[in-house]
Amino acid sequence: MTSENTALRILHTSDWHLGKRLHGYDRSKEYDYFRDALMEAIANEHPDMLLIAGDIFDNVTPTFEAEKYFGKTLNMIRTRHPDLHIVVTSGNHDSGRKIENISIYMETCENLKIVGELPLICSGENDSVCEPNYEALVYPAYSRDKKLMAVTAAMPFLTPSVAVKLSLGSPDADYEAMTLKIYQDCLRYIHERFPETRAGQVPVIAMGHFYVKKTDIGAQEEGKVSIIGGEGQVDSSIFDGYDYTALGHIHLRQNIAGSRRIRYSGSPLPINFGELGYDNGIDMVDLIPQVSEAGKAGFKISVHTLPIKRQVQFIRIPREPRYGSEDEVLQGLQAISSETGLAAREKNPRGLPFLSVYAEYDPEHTSYPSVTKYREHLDSIMNKLTGSVARVCDNAVSVKTSKNAAAGSASQHIESLNDVADPMTLAARMFRETNNGAEMPQDLRMLLNEIIREAEGNQAAAAENAK
Repeated sequence: MTSENTALRILHTSDWHLGKRLHGYDRSKEYDYFRDALMEAIANEHPDMLLIAGDIFDNVTPTFEAEKYFGKTLNMIRTRHPDLHIVVTSGNHDSGRKIENISIYMETCENLKIVGELPLICSGENDSVCEPNYEALVYPAYSRDKKLMAVTAAMPFLTPSVAVKLSLGSPDADYEAMTLKIYQDCLRYIHERFPETRAGQVPVIAMGHFYVKKTDIGAQEEGKVSIIGGEGQVDSSIFDGYDYTALGHIHLRQNIAGSRRIRYSGSPLPINFGELGYDNGIDMVDLIPQVSEAGKAGFKISVHTLPIKRQVQFIRIPREPRYGSEDEVLQGLQAISSETGLAAREKNPRGLPFLSVYAEYDPEHTSYPSVTKYREHLDSIMNKLTGSVARVCDNAVSVKTSKNAAAGSASQHIESLNDVADPMTLAARMFRETNNGAEMPQDLRMLLNEIIREAEGNQAAAAENAK
């Protein structure tokens, strides 16, 4: 789809969340397929630049496997497409320092820019006065014949704590004002350093990872998307003057402020059950030279999305994000329980379907004597499905408030009896509920496992001594 008039083609992606496990289940085969699809897109679409706008990893302490996957992916791309310019910036899920460490190991690589933390130039007593180092932040991309194709402001995830380090800020610095100044000062630096951009002959690209006001966060059922990324939010006007802004953080692909010039690429894979309605994929962005009616040179933006086919089925009972009646839940479970383990695996080579069940127990319309009996029956069905037909992720039972109950009384939620019996499962669920749906980090999981094992050992020893 490349146009003869296209000045620059960008492959825009973000929010890979490498190392992401869905309720403890491995997703490496899905990520392998994504990498294959990414490599195919690069080979077929011939982009000039690959922009990865943050949340490379799922948490600040990624596993060795996740780091290795990312490094192998970058090396694979660079080996097959040495002329492709790659720019990687951090997100709120990433450790800026970890990303910086990766950049140090790869700083001799050509056509590659990795920024984890905002580069600063500090002076004064105890380095108390700091300013952004725009030279280290800006990445000019040149063609093989040394012609300037684009200049990118490779902006990493910015936290309000950065304002404290800057001479323009203070402990109570306004996040939006700080961010506006950084982006606009960076743009001025680019215009001064590269006059072609000031004349509209070469496009200027911005990258960012945060929530832009009036963004649609989508139907995040399983842990709301953090509207402020744990930090702050900004107005789209901070990107004024940039020809294209490649954003990350929001997983729902969309344009901002009614313009293709400011865009979230969305996540290439569904991160949880709240994203089942998303069109996951990657974006191919063409910047086409044009002259305005006033005679000013600039660029027209054309975007086409390359969908990433979902390799593992997500089954939510009921299909909508709500609690289902007894009949529809039991019928839904019956519909997927007919498969044998072998048939299910042959049909799903990249992993058994993920299953989420939300059931409602109605005391006035039920065939079960109590919610406990209903919960036990659901558990027995799901236990038979687990490992052979599906991977049970999230499940809960809500007790419908009786018409005769006192007004204002809340519905009761009964979690799986299996969850209560398993301390690790219960801890993981509590962590998700108190951390916006995020999975428990591997290091914390390992620590809790050690504590649980020690407690179980002490309990067993006490029982033995009591004999």
